[in-house]
Amino acid sequence: MTDEQRIARAVAVANSNIATKICVAAEQRTGRPRLIPLSGVLAAYIFHASDQPHSMTTSGVCRTVRKLKPGKRAALGIPKRMQVKYKRMHSGWLAIRRVVEHGVLVDHDHDLDVDLDTGEVFSCPEGCPFEQVSLDQLATLLIQASLPPEFERPTVVAIDGTDVESVARAHDKKINSDGRSFYSYDRDARWGHRTATSRRPTEHFFGYEAHLGTYAPKVGSDPVPQLAAGLTLRPGNRDRTRACLGMVDALPEFDELLLDRGYTTAKGNKLAGPLRDRGITLTMDLHKTQRGVRPGPDAGTVWVDGSLYSSALPETHRDLEPPTLGMTAAEKARRREAFDAREPYRFVPHAKREPNRGTQRFRGPAVDGHPFKVRCPNTPASIRMPHTIPTTTCTPGEPCGCGKTLTVPDSLLERDRQHHPWQSTRWALSFNRRSLVEGLIGINRYQRLSVNRGFFRQTGLVATALLMAVTLIGHNLVSLHAWHTTRGRPEPWQVHLGDPVDDRPLDKATRTRGRGRH
Repeated sequence: MTDEQRIARAVAVANSNIATKICVAAEQRTGRPRLIPLSGVLAAYIFHASDQPHSMTTSGVCRTVRKLKPGKRAALGIPKRMQVKYKRMHSGWLAIRRVVEHGVLVDHDHDLDVDLDTGEVFSCPEGCPFEQVSLDQLATLLIQASLPPEFERPTVVAIDGTDVESVARAHDKKINSDGRSFYSYDRDARWGHRTATSRRPTEHFFGYEAHLGTYAPKVGSDPVPQLAAGLTLRPGNRDRTRACLGMVDALPEFDELLLDRGYTTAKGNKLAGPLRDRGITLTMDLHKTQRGVRPGPDAGTVWVDGSLYSSALPETHRDLEPPTLGMTAAEKARRREAFDAREPYRFVPHAKREPNRGTQRFRGPAVDGHPFKVRCPNTPASIRMPHTIPTTTCTPGEPCGCGKTLTVPDSLLERDRQHHPWQSTRWALSFNRRSLVEGLIGINRYQRLSVNRGFFRQTGLVATALLMAVTLIGHNLVSLHAWHTTRGRPEPWQVHLGDPVDDRPLDKATRTRGRGRH
């Protein structure tokens, strides 16, 4: 993008609804007015992030802005003849940060009344403009502001976490003057654990875990750009489920969520239940503790890997080995054929879920009046079906689940249930879209940027979350432009801002011939 394009997009995000509320709340009501408006400060940070910064620091933002001509600085929101000094820029950033720490965009217009007996604060009178926002909502809303209304947001979201190391080191336990223990200058950072990659072994880190969300297309539909949809930040590896739900509540409405085992091993009432109550379908991987065979809710039924089957399911189909990472695509397909062979014996939803009762109806594979999936001796009508469908080994007269219709409570094995059977071909096509969020993490950590230790040099949960949000805003602005331009499509920000069509020829990436070894 040209400087003019980057400036126009940075100013548009800085003047969005949520950004305007933050700047208005941070503006001082007394004293001298700021020489650089807060909207200009925020636009300068976003403009710096839309480049390829080596670090997201105030000094780096000042260097980037000083390279601009006075006219472009004025377009960014900085007066033409104003010197861009570190103190002026950093003072504006701290004012924005204080609003986020306080968590209030609009304060009460009245005195608060408290019940002296219980300590409870009475509710506000009608018309009170009080508006509060959490850090999770704020970070996600800022990132959503980097996507213009012309961009059609998909209804599938994938979420994953990555470590964000603090610039401050952890040290031995000491006692300060107040007698309290501390481990680092960064008081919000905590120890966390990260798994091994091709770059490093499994180890501990000191800092935060950033939970990133990205949009994914429907199965079989056209691809979408790899964009950041939301962000939540937590110290160490703590509070993953609430971080996930915090992002879900802040995002625009969607209907499907893709998660890995780092989230789904939580108790059912912590994640699976709240997602179901929000009307969100979950596609997830299963931990080894979530797999296996368990007794079903009624005689003749059995739970296998989180799905409900008739007890007629052959023993050879119950304990199956999933594909591994080192296998080829053909070997994985052969393994999944064995999981697909379970499908004729599976119970399927019979009607919509009843939210008032908290139940769901399921019908067996040989329920009369529906297409038979198996031939069961206990259901005579199914025996008249052709031999192309499986025939069960059920004994006539003995209980089996093939012809049953069950009412299953939502709380029964709710942690492990999902709409596609685990490791089936349909499940794999759906779950494999989760790799998009891993690609988003890789782009910002190793490819386009290096969001590792030292990229952020401010300490604290709020400061790190704000800088991370601005970094992802810059990624979205660049990725939207690049994805649509390379495909010859109108870019959403160009349509929203009314920019002229960019008809410059695209650069060609060529590989230079390396020097031979001597």
